[in-house]
Amino acid sequence: MAALQKIRNHGVLLVTIIAVALFLFVMGDLVRGGEGLLNQSKQQVGEVLGKTLSIQDYNEMVNNLQNYYEIMGQDASGEDLLNRIKDEAWQTFVQNTLIQDECSKLGIIVTDNEVADIIQTGQSQMLQVPVFANPETGTYDYASLQKFLSDYQIVKSSGQQLPDEYEKIYKYYIFAQKSIREQLYVQKYQSLMSNAFTSNSIAAKKSFEDRTSIKDLLVASVPFTAIEDKDINVTDAELKAKFEEHKESYRQLMETRDIKYISVVVLPSDEDKAATEQSLKEARTTLEEAEGSDMISNAVRKASSIFPYSNVLKSKNAFPAMIANILDSIAIGTTTPVEFDAITNLFFTCRLIDQTVQPDSVLFRQIGVAAETEAKAEEKADSILNAINAGGDFKAIAKNYSQTGDSSWVSTASYERATIDADNALFINTIFRTNAGSTSKVKLSNGNFVVLQILETKNPIKKYNVASIVKENRFSDDTYNKEYNKLSSFIAANKSLESIESNAAKSGYQVQTALDVISSEHIIANISGTHDALKWVFDEAKVNEISPMYECGNNDQLFVAALTGVNKAGYRSVEKLTDDLKTLVMNDKKAEKLLAQYKDVKSIESAEAKGAKIDTLKAVSFSAVPFVMSIGAQEPVISATACKTAIGSVSAPFKGNAGIYVVKVLAETKDKEQKYNVKEEKANLSNYSMRNAMGSVINTLYLKADVKDNRYKFF
Repeated sequence: MAALQKIRNHGVLLVTIIAVALFLFVMGDLVRGGEGLLNQSKQQVGEVLGKTLSIQDYNEMVNNLQNYYEIMGQDASGEDLLNRIKDEAWQTFVQNTLIQDECSKLGIIVTDNEVADIIQTGQSQMLQVPVFANPETGTYDYASLQKFLSDYQIVKSSGQQLPDEYEKIYKYYIFAQKSIREQLYVQKYQSLMSNAFTSNSIAAKKSFEDRTSIKDLLVASVPFTAIEDKDINVTDAELKAKFEEHKESYRQLMETRDIKYISVVVLPSDEDKAATEQSLKEARTTLEEAEGSDMISNAVRKASSIFPYSNVLKSKNAFPAMIANILDSIAIGTTTPVEFDAITNLFFTCRLIDQTVQPDSVLFRQIGVAAETEAKAEEKADSILNAINAGGDFKAIAKNYSQTGDSSWVSTASYERATIDADNALFINTIFRTNAGSTSKVKLSNGNFVVLQILETKNPIKKYNVASIVKENRFSDDTYNKEYNKLSSFIAANKSLESIESNAAKSGYQVQTALDVISSEHIIANISGTHDALKWVFDEAKVNEISPMYECGNNDQLFVAALTGVNKAGYRSVEKLTDDLKTLVMNDKKAEKLLAQYKDVKSIESAEAKGAKIDTLKAVSFSAVPFVMSIGAQEPVISATACKTAIGSVSAPFKGNAGIYVVKVLAETKDKEQKYNVKEEKANLSNYSMRNAMGSVINTLYLKADVKDNRYKFF
């Protein structure tokens, strides 16, 4: 009872303790949930209309596009192409999100049957890939796609390990399906938009006549530079008025940064160059004394040559230009002296081992032979060889060994830039040295054999077996460290941007400016490897703050920056555009003066007498923008003026982009191959107007979509 009484006496305290415990428990969940939400936000690459894109989904989009380019035969591993693929993936996500949102509002849908119909007929660029093509025609074949999908499902359901190539192609097929659906939404939206753009018979006729009317002209031109800038006065009011005139072209869709920076490219010293040259001379001696392909290959490998050696004959296209240019001037067995090519910054020497004429392409077929022992494998190979030489059916024999015996072409270009091992070198040499109609056997290093039959050879060319040692004239670690320490000391001694600008030249540095740096550009000032600096500029930097020093480029550059301005999305300031606006205003005023000077000109000759330069322009039409050599500029207004000027007539002086002009039409011809079709012409005009408008439509949708692009955080 005493215990119960104590509990009653402390009831309020116990309730409070329990309440606090429950509060902490709930808050713990909330905090953990908050951390989860925070982590999710950290994984977001961007956002459009409230729809977020995670780094995982973005990477999958990038990988799918890489896969597409690789299937199309392009190497998608280079930094420049990879960055373009990243941009393409993002832009596709943005456009599809915007358009599908509009389609949803308008009730536009894409059905599974529509996608299936596209896949069956092949009416999409996504399906025009080699893996879905008929081997004989080279064009898309729905049956080939169906066969692949069937084979894929059979192998997968059997529990066997799927080949990487199967997985790669299947992933691409799924990606293609999704892309086709997205493309259909775009097409339907554009089709709906096109109904808002109509043409008429009068405009169609005029458009056709202007497009098919080809004229030869005499053009008198006077550049704006004929009047000096100092003779033109520009007021602030005029700058503001010109800004308002072109305001929409000065709108930026995303936040940008202005920076000043120092970039140092580390170059090899004289000592570095001498050391590289000496090492190459020593390697040359080893190469010259090497006997046999193995020793030659070892000599090239130990020298760390940029170009590895393969014991096969290649065309000149396989070698660097400085080596290819001397191959016909040296004898077989010769090892050239060490030379330096200043254009490529490379030291080189080479040894010509052999040269001959061989086919550029060979049609062959093969049967692989394996057995428990090398002797048994050779016995089988000899049996096959004898059967074929006795007139046996190659394909029937191959079928006995579970092989097709199909023929295929191999070209010099297919192997000459690859690194080739001894077995492949023997295989290639046998193929290209064997006469058409002959059959032979090749022994591989693992004890297996290949029976080869050469069916046809084409295009004999000169080929060379060359071992080359090529090394870059590159800076040493000591040289790099000296440059690194020098710039570090300079930044340490100059802690403000003002101090850096004042003292840079004394230390041999140049402070450069980069305006309107965009986070989506991947790098700064076209300097590769500046991804980390870009993150600092957008995430950490304060105005006038100096960045850490970054190592970038091809591990051969040093970079330090200072943030000088933050530019919010929207219209750029008149102050920032002063130089551009001033040029536009000055050109307007110069045009006024020049037009006043040439207002009485009635002929090309009188224009020339006043100082104009004369050009003859051939085949000018409304759709062909002419280039005026004497003024160095393209001038669309000349095409427009020529269209409304009769043969033999001279136009009044008119303003262009870079000067004023007078045009005389010398002759006119009609493009008779094109026939006027009012329906087609009206459709072309409508489509042209729609395509031009679509850019504005997408921009308008973009501005309203609250787009957030955070990709730079993940580069």
